[in-house]
Amino acid sequence: MPQSPGDLALLLDNLPSALLLVDDRDRFAYLNMAAEQLLGSSRKQLAGRSLAEEFGGDAVLLDLVGQVRRRGISVSDHGMRLALRRGAEVTVDAHLAPVVESPGSVVALLNRRSHAERIDLELMQRTAGRSAAALASTLAHEVRNPLSGIRGAAQLLEGSVGEEDRPLLSLIVEETDRICRLLDSMEAFADMGPLRRAPVNIHLVLEHVRRVAESGFARHLEIEEAYDPSLPAVDGDRDRLVQLFLNLVKNAAEAAPARGGRIRISTHYQHGLRIAEATGRQRRELPITVEIRDNGPGVPPELVDCLFDPFVSGRPQGKGLGLALVAKIATDHGGVVSYLPGEPGAVFRVRLPAARAFEGEEAA
Repeated sequence: MPQSPGDLALLLDNLPSALLLVDDRDRFAYLNMAAEQLLGSSRKQLAGRSLAEEFGGDAVLLDLVGQVRRRGISVSDHGMRLALRRGAEVTVDAHLAPVVESPGSVVALLNRRSHAERIDLELMQRTAGRSAAALASTLAHEVRNPLSGIRGAAQLLEGSVGEEDRPLLSLIVEETDRICRLLDSMEAFADMGPLRRAPVNIHLVLEHVRRVAESGFARHLEIEEAYDPSLPAVDGDRDRLVQLFLNLVKNAAEAAPARGGRIRISTHYQHGLRIAEATGRQRRELPITVEIRDNGPGVPPELVDCLFDPFVSGRPQGKGLGLALVAKIATDHGGVVSYLPGEPGAVFRVRLPAARAFEGEEAA
């Protein structure tokens, strides 16, 4: 049991949930360490500030605080979105209760839900990737042969039609060629055979991707690196990992502004995420974390939930296949990929398993 106020503060700071104490004027009276992390501000910065200043005057949290104060009972809200003053948004489960010893004060316990929801979405990518592969195989088999016949027939007719009709035949040929190119792109989702797994130095993969980018599509951008040199090897297929990160860096390059555009590639070791393997019998940790960050406009909110689905794109000329392929390669490796707002820009986070020899070990 805590023996002093200092012991109580230490206990509260070790809670994994964010704890807020709000006074009778809707001002922050106390925050624990988890609340600082959730809100992205220190206790010193938030002390005395009102909830309306931090979350906006129409925040659901303010309404809940008012309900608790008026009715004198505990209330809960699940999946509540908080728009922070600095522009970020978090989704939480909130539990609020009156403080009997301090009339008008309310204590709130907030548990972040966004991470759990992202993991659910990421695990759904396994099924989405398999569906895309089946669709690609079907289209390649069922559509390519008729297209070849249509193209051939158009070319045979070219010599027997009048001059005024030849542009129509040329249009048929061009359109069949365009559809064939689309099928070629989709075949990336078809079964590429088993992964050639081996311990892979992820930094060598990223260095190769950076050199390709700097010599081509990202030559006009600044590329920053922040690597954790103590990372163990990744359990993966080197060529497919290059394909994965090349797609992410290319997307970042297209999103970054032409002037002052930046891409940041970072790596770190992060415990805490374990997911079921394909067999469903074992869970495997994904500690190898790679983030690709740009300073572009970010992903439109309406696309966030379907960002990794095939044919979803935020660009007018985009085919919507790049991120779907990224998701497929990540899940083929037993990993996950997720999107986070970059304030500004976008952050794509890939988490992968360490090679078997390193599993369970801490980063040096």
